Amino acid sequence: MGAALALSACQTQSPVQTDYPYQPADGVAVDLGPVQLRDLVVISAGKDKPGVLSASVSNKSADAQRLAFALPEGQPVYAETKAYSQERLSEGSQVQLPSVPVNPGDVITLTVQSPAAPAAVVTVPVLPAVGYYSTMSPTAAPSATATP
Repeated sequence: MGAALALSACQTQSPVQTDYPYQPADGVAVDLGPVQLRDLVVISAGKDKPGVLSASVSNKSADAQRLAFALPEGQPVYAETKAYSQERLSEGSQVQLPSVPVNPGDVITLTVQSPAAPAAVVTVPVLPAVGYYSTMSPTAAPSATATP
């Protein structure tokens, strides 16, 4: 009994993981005012190949939002989200980056912007199209379209 009591005191020196905020997902979280992205990742076959964006998008505003995603020195690509909605970014059509400058397993810097909030610059993991991302391979190298 005494040993059990003495050993249980070890817990007082060990922090509990749930006391610290963390992201239990492959990707990163981005908050843009009423628009929130969770588990944002880029799926790519390799360096200088196209990449597909994957995330869960929640829009809590009464207006549809147009999201812009851009690599440094790159043209933005866009995604639309409906008012009061929650959906996967990849539902419907893919949102593709024309060229990912790193291999899967590395990270990239991505600027994410919506009309409702300032731009957020985040570090996003690049993953291969395997496992539950296997259906998200880029279809072809897209051409970036700049829209004012």
